[in-house]
Amino acid sequence: MASLEQYQELVAAMQNLTAEVQSLRTENIDLRQQVVLHRDDHGDLPTMPLSFGKYDAHPGGLKDFLDTCKVYFAFRPHAYDSARTRVGFIIANLTGNALSWVTPLVTNNDPSLNDYNHFLEVFMERFD
Repeated sequence: MASLEQYQELVAAMQNLTAEVQSLRTENIDLRQQVVLHRDDHGDLPTMPLSFGKYDAHPGGLKDFLDTCKVYFAFRPHAYDSARTRVGFIIANLTGNALSWVTPLVTNNDPSLNDYNHFLEVFMERFD
């Protein structure tokens, strides 16, 4: 029969193991979430992330910015298959004065956020 001291050592070892398993579970969940966030629209991990600079309302940069957005939409048609996701992508890549301009539209859930072509017209009128 085990002594009280041996029993206490076993309990302490089990508590340490339980804490370590819980820590590993938490780490595993975090890693799984990171992987999911980095998957493409087909569930595969991207092999080459695309990137470009954000648009800050700098004169003369609008056409290049919108052309680059259109390239993104062409390469990931399933990810940007609605007007709202396309407009959202554009908004997510705005900064400075352009972001300041669009913030009230987002805050007020402006109808142009659901109409890609109309949003582009308004956006280009403002910054082109």
